Amino acid sequence: MKNILAVDDNPANLTLVRETLRDQYKVNVVTSGEQAIRFVGIKTPDLILLDICMPGMDGIATLKELNKIPDKNWKVVILTAVADKEIETESKQLGAVGFIAKPFVPEEMIETIHGLLA
Repeated sequence: MKNILAVDDNPANLTLVRETLRDQYKVNVVTSGEQAIRFVGIKTPDLILLDICMPGMDGIATLKELNKIPDKNWKVVILTAVADKEIETESKQLGAVGFIAKPFVPEEMIETIHGLLA
């Protein structure tokens, strides 16, 4: 079973992600960019769902730190309520492979992730 790391400062969002994906993926959740960096130092996920707007280390800063890790072998999908072309462009330049808008449609999330991990 593929592993997904969901990073979001909102516990309700994390619960919804876990409920949506739990039948098809092993879902780990953390509530900050700092926790995400620590997590990938211990266990390598196949995909990271990364919120952009978080206190402290936001999604862009987290993505920059994730890129510093050698031999990374995960895909990053941005999960955000912010529709900002600059953020989208910067995220893609930093290696994000997709975007899912919040509030997300569960079927669309599953389809996007399945397409990336198939």
